[in-house]
Amino acid sequence: MQICKRELMPASPEPSVPSARSRRAPFVPGVRGDMEAAVASPEAFAKVAPSVPRPVAYLLDRRLCAIPRLGARDVALWEWVVSYAIAQHPDGLPERIHEPAIPVRPALVAMSGRTRLVQPRELADSLVRLLGGERQELSIDGAFRASLPEWITPLLRRDLYGYLDLAALARFSTKGAPLLYRHLVGRLAADRVRYLPDAPSHVVTVPVAELGEILGMPAPHRMGPLRIRYLQPALDDIADHVTAFTVEAEEAKDERGRNLAVAFSVRLRPPEMRTSAARLLPAEDLSFLQAHPDAPAFQLRASTLVKLGSALPSRRVTQPKAGSRRRPVAALGSEMHAWRRIWLAALDEALTGSALTPGHETSPYRGQRLLEAITRDGADQAFWAFVMAEVESPDLQARLDTGAGIEPIRILAAAERARILRFRNARADRRRALRHARAEGTLPPSTPKSKMTDLQPMTAPVPVAPPVASAPEPAVPETDAALVALLSTEEARAEAKKLWWYWQPASEFPRLHAAATAKLLLDEDLDGQFPIFARADEAMGGEYRANLAKLVSTFDLPRQLHEDRVATRVPDFIDADLAETLVTFLGRTLTVPVQNGVTADPKSTLLRDRAFVRERVVKARAEWQERAARRGDAYVRGKPRTFEQVQREIYGGAPLFVATVKDRDGFNRAAPPPPAPPPQPEAKPPAKAE
Repeated sequence: MQICKRELMPASPEPSVPSARSRRAPFVPGVRGDMEAAVASPEAFAKVAPSVPRPVAYLLDRRLCAIPRLGARDVALWEWVVSYAIAQHPDGLPERIHEPAIPVRPALVAMSGRTRLVQPRELADSLVRLLGGERQELSIDGAFRASLPEWITPLLRRDLYGYLDLAALARFSTKGAPLLYRHLVGRLAADRVRYLPDAPSHVVTVPVAELGEILGMPAPHRMGPLRIRYLQPALDDIADHVTAFTVEAEEAKDERGRNLAVAFSVRLRPPEMRTSAARLLPAEDLSFLQAHPDAPAFQLRASTLVKLGSALPSRRVTQPKAGSRRRPVAALGSEMHAWRRIWLAALDEALTGSALTPGHETSPYRGQRLLEAITRDGADQAFWAFVMAEVESPDLQARLDTGAGIEPIRILAAAERARILRFRNARADRRRALRHARAEGTLPPSTPKSKMTDLQPMTAPVPVAPPVASAPEPAVPETDAALVALLSTEEARAEAKKLWWYWQPASEFPRLHAAATAKLLLDEDLDGQFPIFARADEAMGGEYRANLAKLVSTFDLPRQLHEDRVATRVPDFIDADLAETLVTFLGRTLTVPVQNGVTADPKSTLLRDRAFVRERVVKARAEWQERAARRGDAYVRGKPRTFEQVQREIYGGAPLFVATVKDRDGFNRAAPPPPAPPPQPEAKPPAKAE
């Protein structure tokens, strides 16, 4: 990788202090990847590639860079020891970190990312360079002790954080590569840089003196030796082993040609499937995968689509600006459907051999190469790689844009028919193999189906209720002409359409986004992004804000002092239908007449919607309380109920066992109640003796 020269660029802004209104969840260190499976061997460590979170203050600290005779494997060992200490103290690190028995074999694996396995004597030498003290005599099945410096604990407090790839640290061969990699990860985390398609490269400017300290170069720091001995080898090493981003360096000079700083242009790569976090979505949100299955070789898991929707930002929703504390809005359900349809078209193209675009011959995940990737890595990994390749360089996605004409719709419909045929053929093959195995006797015969012979008693006809006189029609409310004129403009229609799409994530995933979206509108976005609706709401007396407040209070229960105040606490009585009703009637109803230009009386509409929602909520809460009361006092959450409790809940307190008798046709009928005993004559008091 060559280093270009250019004029001085402004330094990157310093990381801002988190505000009190931050909605970020508390920092909880968590490792991406299975550490136990990773330390089985160097090959498994490179395949799993565990990533560990590190706070910004820790990543930007230079005390590790100042250790004399520090090497690349020493940095890998350092990060492994820190990760081990964090894992041993999940409730928080102590002021003095001392680990008396760290296994040797996992540490050797964490240092052996290159050609050969590191020997215990090399581990002992690294411990002396890092921590000082006497040299320990180690064996491959033994353990070693380590005491980390006291300045480590304050740096590992809750803060903005970035992820270090331990496999990349193990593969580095130069001293400056892991140190520069740690610094770049810290600067990206401090500037809150996240992956966005088509986003420009993020520039990180470092003065020459600071860069020399970061790369571990002894003073004096001259640009020539720094470039040749430290910077260029580190950049080449990062380009070969880091998969999260790419780096290019440019030197900045003043008018006299003196080197002042180095500007690093960092471009994030698409996220990998193994490191992407998934949203917590109910299984019903992706039930279409069960309703539209594919052949087993090409069937996608629901978790793969959930991860994809979490990793890629939505293109249909306004995203926060660069450097904002707000996270990008994840892809909508309709966008995940679109990617799945494009995947089906690519599968049909690969199976039939009919090219849809010129990229069929050059793209790494098209045609026969796509089928080979499915055979090698599985359908989910191949689907993820195919989508990320399309995000980086759109080819099939642009060809199958349904808004461009009728031909893309026909191609997608043909791909859907091909999926149905693949599924039916695979099902027929499985049934044929099952019949063949049963005929040979390798599988037991099928269980014969049983027919119902019991006659069901006829139900009594339902009495027809007499017609009820209709209520008189309400009086027509007076129309505010100024309000109607305000909401009838083209700007208001465009703003209504924007507000409709603003509510789209909450409409698709209401339990996850409804309360947060309403709070955001109440706090800042209604005045900032929708000024016309804000003025209309003021003219209506704040009725739309009242609906939003009703939505927040219904979805998000009040907190106790010991409860988390970040996550939404949805009441138990709110099901999927009620959640969708709340979002539609309290958040979206006002946008529909404005988009259609038929706004007549928006204030009455908002009041009517709030009253309707209030009745639905009261009814749902009452039904839920009634169901909870039926379970009885003996019911405990998490403990299975008895048969009698379940039956009483089903039949509403009716007797469980009913006496029956046979009628003249031989059928068992409910026995009539026993006759009442005859009344006994009242006993007369004895006559008094005279």
